[in-house]
Amino acid sequence: MHPFAFLKTDGHLSSSVAGFLKKLLTDKIADAVLAAAPTPYSLLPMPTLFTDPEQIEKANPLAPAAPFNTARQAASILKHETGKRIALVLRPCEIRALVELTKLKQCVLENTIIIGVKCLGRMENAVYLEASSQNANLTQAFYDDPVLQDRICSSCAICTRFQPVHADISLSVIGMSANESIGLSAETDVGLAVLKQLGFETCDAPEGRKDAVNRLLEKRESAKTAAFEKTRDKTDSIEKFQRYFADCLNCHNCRVACPVCYCRECVFLTDVFAHDPEVLLRRASKKGMVKLPTDTTMFHMTRMAHMAHACVACGHCSSVCPSHIPVADVFIRVAEEIQNLYAYEPGRDLSEAIPLLVFDEGV
Repeated sequence: MHPFAFLKTDGHLSSSVAGFLKKLLTDKIADAVLAAAPTPYSLLPMPTLFTDPEQIEKANPLAPAAPFNTARQAASILKHETGKRIALVLRPCEIRALVELTKLKQCVLENTIIIGVKCLGRMENAVYLEASSQNANLTQAFYDDPVLQDRICSSCAICTRFQPVHADISLSVIGMSANESIGLSAETDVGLAVLKQLGFETCDAPEGRKDAVNRLLEKRESAKTAAFEKTRDKTDSIEKFQRYFADCLNCHNCRVACPVCYCRECVFLTDVFAHDPEVLLRRASKKGMVKLPTDTTMFHMTRMAHMAHACVACGHCSSVCPSHIPVADVFIRVAEEIQNLYAYEPGRDLSEAIPLLVFDEGV
């Protein structure tokens, strides 16, 4: 059982969490904090790097929105050791992606404090903005109102990995009354040291919290089984697969939004798929016509073959699709099958080798 502390909210969830993060700066426990916050121009909470304790009062990392997976932004701050201690407030899927990027030598995690959120999910951007326009205190309302919680995106509704791994401290909202307090769970020695430096007294986690987690897990497992079956029926042949992605514009937004897609140059942006006119005319002559671009199906299949082992199921590939294709529904299902095949869970263990980089002579 991890040491546990209570952060009093008294009906002011966002400001209480922001106050907790502020003390990391004022007490010089961290030199900077990465946390989601609205901008002067939009209510959408964007990843924001804070160094000024007064500015961090604007942070709202528990808001039920995430315009994109923040792992990429976190990795840009952590490309190499800077001598500064950085605290990062991340969702479980963002932490998992950051761990995978660390394995790929895209960043380093030394001298960080990772604060994870036991996550109830995120709303799509348009849904969040609409709800925010109707409720100035949406973050508080979200954790109090199951009806609002049902408005999360489809990928979050089937997420069974909503508890952070590799966090030093977890913000525990599940099974807690966010109107009164939320939990701070020390997951590592680093996390425990931070809580002690901030003056928190630790105790055992409250009874009932584990039951609440298990109930949510059971609900998500059931929803995932149903969703996987529905998607499988729609894509269990090449013809069905092509029909599923028929409205794809080849914009590659799904690739850009993917937090674990790290190649400096994508093969689909090279001469490999820059076909000569003769090739296109030859393809057209076979059937009398050919759709352009020609490689839509190849693009999605290649992405799955390349990245399915590392998919963290954040669902942002669907969120950015201008044609509103539920890309993530297919990708998450395929990814789970591939990950089960390799007995590999992305983000589970920093020391666990990436399957595609391992050669086993005995197999």
